Amino acid sequence: MKRMMAMLALLCVALAAMSAALPTPGAALHGSAGTAEAPKRPLRDPFVRPAPPPVAAGEAAEPPPPPPLHLRAVILNGARSIANIDGDIVGAGEQARDYTVVRIDARGVLVTRAGKQQLLTINPKDTQ
Repeated sequence: MKRMMAMLALLCVALAAMSAALPTPGAALHGSAGTAEAPKRPLRDPFVRPAPPPVAAGEAAEPPPPPPLHLRAVILNGARSIANIDGDIVGAGEQARDYTVVRIDARGVLVTRAGKQQLLTINPKDTQ
């Protein structure tokens, strides 16, 4: 029993020494004299998303690419051929979202956007 009491007393002394070395919780935040300085960074809410990094002046953020077009149907009638692209009925020279229809033929529908051409087909595996 004496041994246990001695260990408990030693533990209390160690805890007292450790707590004396630590600053008081309110002293650092309130800037009381003779204690540690206030933290240089403000506390951050862990549930708030951090702000995105700023974009450099010479570096413009590129817009995300539009979702792909889906060709649903084609009706061939020479120069008056039409296509159903995502529910919109368009002919050659018309717009489908941000794309311009270049031609409609038996192979599919050729569209262009920002100088890049894309061939839409009914079967997506045939896309070139």
